[in-house]
Amino acid sequence: MQKSILVRLIYRVILCVVSAFACLLSLGIFYIGKNGGNTFSWGFLKYYTNLSNYFVFVVSAIVLHNTVKSAREGGQERENGKLATFKFMTVVMILVTFLVVIFLLQSPFTADFWLDLGNMSYHFAAPLLFIFDYFLFDKKRTLSVFTPLLSLVIPLVYVGYIFLLGAVIPDFAYPYFFLDVHTLGYGGVCLWVLALLGVFTVLGYLLWFYNRLDRIDGKWRLDLHGILRPGKAESGETDEEPAAKETEPNSGDSAA
Repeated sequence: MQKSILVRLIYRVILCVVSAFACLLSLGIFYIGKNGGNTFSWGFLKYYTNLSNYFVFVVSAIVLHNTVKSAREGGQERENGKLATFKFMTVVMILVTFLVVIFLLQSPFTADFWLDLGNMSYHFAAPLLFIFDYFLFDKKRTLSVFTPLLSLVIPLVYVGYIFLLGAVIPDFAYPYFFLDVHTLGYGGVCLWVLALLGVFTVLGYLLWFYNRLDRIDGKWRLDLHGILRPGKAESGETDEEPAAKETEPNSGDSAA
């Protein structure tokens, strides 16, 4: 069932507010957490968590703008194919943030995890709100079968970026243990990266299959039609339609 545009509007306003707050906290501004203090350091630029939250805020703001525009026009929300792809890439990106923090870096079963305001905002609240937005509101059949693979580009660029920082900055402190070349060496880090890429390729395709799962004639079906040209499939066009339209003037002339 098509969600009310008002519901989407309210949800996305909340998402943008939470995401903006998470971005501020990632900069050390108004930070209230286990370490306390108001500190600012350019070191925030090396953390995948922070960069992924900046992506979330930018995409959320664009999507909110489109929702507001649709609400003003009183019509159905339009979804640009390129924006849908970029949003999906960001969903995978922030999903990496959420799951890696939960399973590799921190324990959600400790009090410190829940009492740290920064941790709760950019590791938990903003990621989950953005991921739920995809499940609740994104249109079906809008993504190419190659989109999950395209989503791996951002994590790979990030790994290259960290390798570059490590090469040019003396005594560089790597942000995560699985990227620490000093401890694991480049070979060990590459093994970790390949393992994580494998896991998130699987997760990306699970998200993609959800985009292709739609309710048709009262039944849930996996629609794989037009997976190479999702925009055309989503709009319901077929290759025979132009030919059918071309015959209309001829039929009208003969009737006259």
